[in-house]
Amino acid sequence: MTLEKATTVAKLARERLFAGIPDEDVQLALAICQRYGLDPLLRHVVLIPGGKDRRHNVYITRDGLLHVAHASGKAWSLEVEEPKRLENPYTGKPDIYLRGRVRVVDERGREQVYEGGVWFSEYAQKGGAWTTHPAAMHQKVLEVYLLRRAFDVALTPVEEVGVDAAEAAPVPAQALPAVDREKVRRVGELVRALGLSREDARRLVSLIVEREVGSFLDLDALEVDLVIGELSRLVEEMDGLSPGERHEVVLAYLKEGRLPEAEVESEEVDRVGG
Repeated sequence: MTLEKATTVAKLARERLFAGIPDEDVQLALAICQRYGLDPLLRHVVLIPGGKDRRHNVYITRDGLLHVAHASGKAWSLEVEEPKRLENPYTGKPDIYLRGRVRVVDERGREQVYEGGVWFSEYAQKGGAWTTHPAAMHQKVLEVYLLRRAFDVALTPVEEVGVDAAEAAPVPAQALPAVDREKVRRVGELVRALGLSREDARRLVSLIVEREVGSFLDLDALEVDLVIGELSRLVEEMDGLSPGERHEVVLAYLKEGRLPEAEVESEEVDRVGG
């Protein structure tokens, strides 16, 4: 992810998902996202208030852990057994025990197995998803319990504290700003400056926003700003090339499936890092 795109994601997360939360807590969440390659917009992490000081704790979600697992590049599998009704040795009461394992194959082809189980009574809560979907919540707890250990994530999963990610930090119910038609036209101008066909332009825009789009009109306002920034950067970096040469360069990016990272001046790097 380029610096410009990362900045846009952080700004959007701050405005839409973390509104009203202290800056220090948001900065911590974004730093954790950077450490593990997580995307706050996809709810890979959530912030939940705790204690009398109104500070928010950062939790990773099941989706976040699955992202870490997939991004690891390792072959892995997750197995969940059928739940069993047993006596809980810690309480002496009837309970439901769910056991499973994660198998991970390293670069040398060696398999490591991480096994474990969780008791229903230790995580179940009254109300919410635990009342409407108790079996699904029980399995989510087991999955995050195993994935966290298998992929060495030093962050507590929100499901392990008895909360469903969907209930942890609801997105404010406010509409995204309307798309500025002038900006859509600007996208068209930049695409023509790159010498792209309609289909190649669609593929490039899809690559920038990291989802399939049918046309520029499929973009929301925030995505339009992101696309304009990336296209402007490409046009600037290809200054001096003919439209045909620019087209060939973009086709190479599309074939590779990613855009080059933006070049950042040393002073900017120092400012971001320091």
